[in-house]
Amino acid sequence: AQERFGLQPRPSLGLSHVMASLGEEPGILGARLLDAEVARLRAAKEALANKPKALAVPSEQMLRIDAGQLKAAKDAELLKPMRVRFIEEGPDRTIDQFTKYPKECKLEGMSAQQTVLELRQAIAEQERLPLEDINLFGQNTVLTDKLALADLYVDWMGFGLEDWPPRVISKPRVRGFEIYVDVPACRDTSVWEAGRMQSYFDRQLIFDVLPDTKVAELKAMIASRLGIPAKRHKLTAHLRETLRDSGCYVVLDDDNKVMSDFSLQQHCVAVKFEKSIFDESGDFVFDDAYWDEEGYHPPPADSWIPLDSLCDRGRPDAQKADPNQPLSIASDRRNAAQH
Repeated sequence: AQERFGLQPRPSLGLSHVMASLGEEPGILGARLLDAEVARLRAAKEALANKPKALAVPSEQMLRIDAGQLKAAKDAELLKPMRVRFIEEGPDRTIDQFTKYPKECKLEGMSAQQTVLELRQAIAEQERLPLEDINLFGQNTVLTDKLALADLYVDWMGFGLEDWPPRVISKPRVRGFEIYVDVPACRDTSVWEAGRMQSYFDRQLIFDVLPDTKVAELKAMIASRLGIPAKRHKLTAHLRETLRDSGCYVVLDDDNKVMSDFSLQQHCVAVKFEKSIFDESGDFVFDDAYWDEEGYHPPPADSWIPLDSLCDRGRPDAQKADPNQPLSIASDRRNAAQH
């Protein structure tokens, strides 16, 4: 083409000529080109990472609602069926491990945002009972109407509110007034099984009494709970007229007197229970096993004191299982498993 058109050949320009024409040093221009190439590669990598991936399933199928997930979501909005237990009708209003519940019901469709009052109303409607006869309690807690069901969970053992959904107990209305009887821990009220103690603690009994309820009737209620005969009861009432004084103590020693004779319905804090160790004649009552110079004397046949609570292992009627020995030994379990 140069010969045909008579053009002069143009000399080729090297990299040094280009850099010289730009007024750049070779090292500086190379660094700039390298930075530009790195920036280009980085932008390409980011664009590739942000590129949407191909869907595993069609978009129409992803918009469909799974019936199982929908049901689980609806069920999670409401509590699982709540268990409500009812105590026996009568003056005994005590709630403890010995309380019997002849009736119970399950309530469905309750929300954690609803209140205790709404729960009472739902129970009354389902069981066809007056609202006044539905009063809810925990194992050791009074549940007031303003509490939300979501508040009835405390992850502390002993409150009776460590279950979810919460388990509640219903009591009927109070006919007269409640009287509290404090019973100290003793062998008479301890519980034993196979030579081992299961419980030993203070107890508080609650009874619904009227102003004209006799002391003898109150003792009969306590006897039905503890198994200790009423003639062995010694009751002392703690009375306080105002909150500013410590009060006084009155012994309920006349079985024919009524609650109003001691103003218990107005000023009673609690009744303290003691077991009298003497009979009406002032003689000591041997209601437990004992040893003397004649040998061993077993307890009377009508004794209510657990025989296993005697720590004397030398008596002939002692429990065969030694409570001081462990229930099982690890080496024995291993040997039994090998054989």
